[in-house]
Amino acid sequence: MTTMTLPASPALKINRVRVAEYGALLFFAIVMGLPVAFLVISSFNVAPPSKEAVYGLDNWVRAFSDPGTLTALWMSFVLSITYLIPGMLLSIAVAWLIARTDMPGRSAIEFCCWFAYFVPDFPMVLAWILLLDPNFGFLNTAAQALPFVSGPLFNPYSFWGIVWVHLSTGGIWFKVMLLTPIFRRIGATLEEAARVAGANYFTVLRRVSLPVIMPAVLAVAALSFIRGLESFNTELLLGTPVGIYVYATRIYDYTRHEPSAYGEATALGSVFLVVLAILAYFYQRRLKGKRFTVVTGQGYSTLRVKLGKWKYIAFAACAAYIAVMMFLPLGFLILGSVMRRYGFFHLREPFSLIHWQNLFGDPIFFLALKNSLVIAGITALAAVALYSTVGYLLAGRKVKSAPMLEMLTWMPWVVPGILMSLGLLWLFLATPVRSVLYGSVWGIALALMIKESPVCSQAFKAAFLQLGPDLEEAARVSGASWIYTYRRILAPLVAPVAATVGLISFGNALTSISTPVLLYSPQSRPLAILLMEYSFSGEVERAAALGLLITAMVSVMMLVGRKFVRPLTGNL
Repeated sequence: MTTMTLPASPALKINRVRVAEYGALLFFAIVMGLPVAFLVISSFNVAPPSKEAVYGLDNWVRAFSDPGTLTALWMSFVLSITYLIPGMLLSIAVAWLIARTDMPGRSAIEFCCWFAYFVPDFPMVLAWILLLDPNFGFLNTAAQALPFVSGPLFNPYSFWGIVWVHLSTGGIWFKVMLLTPIFRRIGATLEEAARVAGANYFTVLRRVSLPVIMPAVLAVAALSFIRGLESFNTELLLGTPVGIYVYATRIYDYTRHEPSAYGEATALGSVFLVVLAILAYFYQRRLKGKRFTVVTGQGYSTLRVKLGKWKYIAFAACAAYIAVMMFLPLGFLILGSVMRRYGFFHLREPFSLIHWQNLFGDPIFFLALKNSLVIAGITALAAVALYSTVGYLLAGRKVKSAPMLEMLTWMPWVVPGILMSLGLLWLFLATPVRSVLYGSVWGIALALMIKESPVCSQAFKAAFLQLGPDLEEAARVSGASWIYTYRRILAPLVAPVAATVGLISFGNALTSISTPVLLYSPQSRPLAILLMEYSFSGEVERAAALGLLITAMVSVMMLVGRKFVRPLTGNL
């Protein structure tokens, strides 16, 4: 007698998706919606700290009646757009060269992009100061020896100096990391057909490859723009000395007041809600009713575009950009870490290892090292598990709450990191499990996982948008459950993006400063916070040494990570 196995009930599959959907909504509403709601409500609280709340508009009036506030807001937009445009163009070109062409050395170029992204920006800004400072900068000092030079040629304390340093510390690295896995999923048949029709390489990129990955391009551009609006470290070190203020440094000034003017700070931070709403509107309008399927049940090819003699020129251009923007300041950062006095080359004995000896002799360092590794490991594993599910729900055509869920995933970038840290601090203290979350590595890991929500969720969403619905439908007809289909069919296809998200989360957890700054305790202090403490206490040389050590940890992470990522991505 033959027993027939019936497919699982469609209603059961739908219920399981609904459980994941409602569970994600509840989680994000608590850990993302509540802190932001607290910040918005606090912006209307005009009572002094520790006093009973009194609500009014005084905070908003004081914040926006100051002409410096509007100037800082305008400067944030101008700066963000100025380095976003060249950064996006370069990122698209480099990602395409790495993923879709036969350019030599593409694996090394990709590794350098990953490596540069995780180098802490704080010490890298210090390195550019060592190079370009008008008074003691190495390049300016060397240029003075030329007969036709009468003054400093470079000045990092200016609008274009800030733009230049941004293109170095954050320029294309973040965008290349996200776009490269997406370019790899484009079927080569599309490009081959265009080539047969007579299209050249640039036409193929502009008319075929780029439109197919448009969801990822728009998402990365929006994420980069918001990251630019809340940029803080570079503007604090280079803009403040010459009176160039941006929105984030303006908010920082309010939080540094005595007593702290958190009401005015949160009023300014709430403007990011408007920015996010505008970006989300145009993003959804651009993609409404469109599909961008490049992987279907019929399979796909990954044959690379042959560049001919141009491949060597492309490699030389990529290598030159990386050498100038990353290796040059990194080399001077190494130099600064072994100097007796940072920037003083004219001393009789300018170099010494005393700062490295002091670093390794500090007992706080080893506790911070342990905390950072634990926090980064927890953050990476939790981010992949959570945001792969969220990305699937956001890309699903039958998930009615996807717009609300997507809005919640963008919440962490609505306000600068220090204000989100304040909101999470309030949330931790208000929960019964505050002894577990407040001042612990678990609370910091949760905050860091939340902070990278837009990057992780949008990366997975873009990946799932490229998967044809016939893959899941075929599994459903065969009787596979939703969990089995997700684990055995969908997850392997987005494995390169999962590896990318895991490494991004791990690296960001090692280098983030603004998110854990209000959440750590002496027992849970990570390396990034220790780096900040060294920098602000005047121990710039020891900070440079610690920054190099974090960079070395990132390098090891990259080498080990790529060993496991390579089988997933195939054509690196």
